[in-house]
Amino acid sequence: MTTTKETPVFAELAHDLQTGLGRTSIPDFDRLPIVGMASILALHIKGLGAIEYGVLRQVSDHFFDIPAVALPQVLEVLEEIEYLTLIKSGKSIKTVIPSVPHFDSVYLRIEEYLSNETLTEHEQLAIAILGELTNKPEKRDALFGRLGAEKKLFNRCESIVSESGLVLSKRARGQDILISPIYFADNLDKLVDMAAAGGATRVERVLKLIGQSQGWPLSMIEKQGEVAGTKISIDELNILKSMVADGVLKPPSINRPNASSELFVFTPRPGGARLNAGNREVYERAMGLVAAIRKGQLLPEQYRIKSPTAILGALRDRKFIRTNSEAPHQYRNLVSLRVGKLVDTGGGRSQLELIDTPENLRAIDEALSLVKTGQMSQSSVDESARIALSQDESYVQSVVSSTNFRSSSKLVLKPDEQHEVDQLLLDLK
Repeated sequence: MTTTKETPVFAELAHDLQTGLGRTSIPDFDRLPIVGMASILALHIKGLGAIEYGVLRQVSDHFFDIPAVALPQVLEVLEEIEYLTLIKSGKSIKTVIPSVPHFDSVYLRIEEYLSNETLTEHEQLAIAILGELTNKPEKRDALFGRLGAEKKLFNRCESIVSESGLVLSKRARGQDILISPIYFADNLDKLVDMAAAGGATRVERVLKLIGQSQGWPLSMIEKQGEVAGTKISIDELNILKSMVADGVLKPPSINRPNASSELFVFTPRPGGARLNAGNREVYERAMGLVAAIRKGQLLPEQYRIKSPTAILGALRDRKFIRTNSEAPHQYRNLVSLRVGKLVDTGGGRSQLELIDTPENLRAIDEALSLVKTGQMSQSSVDESARIALSQDESYVQSVVSSTNFRSSSKLVLKPDEQHEVDQLLLDLK
């Protein structure tokens, strides 16, 4: 059984929050946007060589919504936590040399930095709201009561995360339900209905169990009444099956030699803020890889896979998986996904050979991450931005020429909030 790696929650949420807010100015926020920008930038410069500051400035503005005026503050944060070195001439930054640890989560040191920062009440509550919605939808009244915030503060923070597209409010069974499209992309209405019916806690537990054992066969869960050794109730099993049937979960399937079709369950597909268009195909291939390996690990016809990570590592490093009689059905989907090709070695046996492309190597790394930690590691990375960061300034200028002038938006106050501001100004006169 695999277990979900403990991840730094607040730094990751700051990343998600800033991704959703983009260039929107929030007067209630102080340090959180800078920390969010630092998280986004750290994720993209990981593993890169020296970057010209002029290139970084334009790429950051174009791809990451980091205004040039804010970039020095962002770099100061990353320099303080030793994620980069700044080469300066006087006070002017000339070159940025990344040093983000290769094997650690980029959020580790950012989490430590954030823990020493004093956040405003609005920043704390916005993060708390988003954190509550990462694993399930929630009844608005229940969330308000649990967080214990003052009503006007809660309303303001709800308006920030909602008007920025981070959270949706939906009506179901006479109740207001909050859900985040960042973490759930498919059939939100079904999830909302489950939460309204009182199943939010069960939904959360089911998704947590699946996250701890990505790619587990649905038939095995049904038969054993457990996920990788952890029991689930009849109600939780019904919720899982309902989420599969209604498309909240979209498990890949593999046809066995006896013509039965096995479904391999994964947590919900993330929304666009976490899974951009360029990574969607990598994500599908990663799920296909994990499903194929789980098939050999948990439902072998004859030869069992003992170590999923060893097989995935061999495919990445050796570029093939050794010949066996189960390959034709076990890896057929990987051929359709253009991950590899099956080479007939005679006697009803085949060998899977990797189609050696950057996308497929990334898919294998993501599959390894799913097996080891239950999470994708690079789903928010924009490969176009990383390519741009490795080019010279003339190349970047050609990419961003159509958006050289980008204005920042301002989150509009609600009528009652505007009234309070107006009253304050009147009192000051």
